[in-house]
Amino acid sequence: MINITEAAQAHFAKLLENQEPGTQIRVFVINPGTPTAECGVSYCPPGAVEATDKELKFEKLSAYVDEISAPFLDDAEIDFVTDQLGSQLTLKAPNAKMRKVSDDAPLIERVEYVFTVTN
Repeated sequence: MINITEAAQAHFAKLLENQEPGTQIRVFVINPGTPTAECGVSYCPPGAVEATDKELKFEKLSAYVDEISAPFLDDAEIDFVTDQLGSQLTLKAPNAKMRKVSDDAPLIERVEYVFTVTN
């Protein structure tokens, strides 16, 4: 589902040290499946975890994803990149604006996908 690189995990772990104990991160998509979809990461205190959230356990932290965002975060990657200009967190989610169509999807879903991608 989501890959969080070692560099990003270390960055989040450092930030989480200053939060309430048990706080993790939440990865989400606003307006998933639309041209205006936007991804985000926020703190997720222990009391903010919903029963329907999916917990993704990593070596240094857990990431929570709500059930609506989950399919749109397939193949997503969060990285922490450092270069001469500084450092930045990147979140790449190629399926945020449109969910991938599975290989065994009905023909109508495949046709709708092609029309949506090309328009």
